[in-house]
Amino acid sequence: MVVGKSVALQRAAAEVLERRRQPILVAYRRRLAAAGDDFAGAADLIVSYATQADVLLQETIAEIRRETIDPLSTSPPTVFTEGVELHPRECFRAVIALADIVLADALEQLGGQPDQSAILACVADALTRATLTRLLDASSRYAAGLMNEVHQAQIAERSLIARELHDRLGHSLSAAYRNLEAHELAQERRQNDVDRRVVIARESLHDAVGYLRVLIADLRLSQPLGSLDEALANFLSTVETGETRLHTEINGDESWVPPEVLDEVFLVVREALRNAVAHAGARVIHAVVDITPHELRATVADDGVGFDVGAMRDGSGLRAMAERAAAVGGRLAVRATSHQGASVELVVPLLAVEAGVGR
Repeated sequence: MVVGKSVALQRAAAEVLERRRQPILVAYRRRLAAAGDDFAGAADLIVSYATQADVLLQETIAEIRRETIDPLSTSPPTVFTEGVELHPRECFRAVIALADIVLADALEQLGGQPDQSAILACVADALTRATLTRLLDASSRYAAGLMNEVHQAQIAERSLIARELHDRLGHSLSAAYRNLEAHELAQERRQNDVDRRVVIARESLHDAVGYLRVLIADLRLSQPLGSLDEALANFLSTVETGETRLHTEINGDESWVPPEVLDEVFLVVREALRNAVAHAGARVIHAVVDITPHELRATVADDGVGFDVGAMRDGSGLRAMAERAAAVGGRLAVRATSHQGASVELVVPLLAVEAGVGR
């Protein structure tokens, strides 16, 4: 008996909302048009919010009837309308306005019926649940939009720094290097001894120019890699490995990794490979990247001469790798033993991706 009455109340609530859907939307448009805030005069925005309100009403009716709506059949909540950016606070205000109209209209239509309070409670409960789902989605989209703006600003800043380094510092270093090189050649032609200090200065400038080029390339790495495997292959094609055998292996789906995380992983692995090739004196260097929906784990190991981790921990290369790992919420572990090789391991939890999979 109780179950039958509950079903009857749900049916009555759904019928009231369905019958009054269009009048409610008309009243809602009027409310937005009369608002003396962000909605005033924004015709496109009002149309967009009215469309979303209609979707929300349909979802509320389905919630009352305990029906399932195919999420692909409804448009996502609008937070960014062309030419207009709204904070989720404004979305919340718009939803509150809709809820006021819905409940006031339902109260007027019921007109003192015996089950008026129960039917209103049913409408309010379903509207609240549908609204919270929409607001959560809208807030997530707004946050994602803000993060994208921050990322674009970082790209612009990095490009500016790279350009300044290339045009100013790079030119000066290259000029100094070429002049020292010319001086050294002139001394050799005259069969004069070349001052060892000149040789050291030339070699230092050569190294500085090389590191500057790497730094500029890193700063200009503003677009997503597309493929970590391809990026590593392209890097290795430019490296002189001599007798060293170098193997790379990528396991898992790269689409599980956010693009900005993949960029940092590539830079850390590339630096570890560069250090191993340049300093390890190894026969074999092995780089493995394992990707799961929950974690990325990258390891670069060699069978070379090893080094004192304590003495090298403050080196700029290891420090830069550790900072890149921390920037994406990961951690870096370096293990080495004298004459027994070394390994660099990067572990990055993919918590954001994990949360997205569960939705």
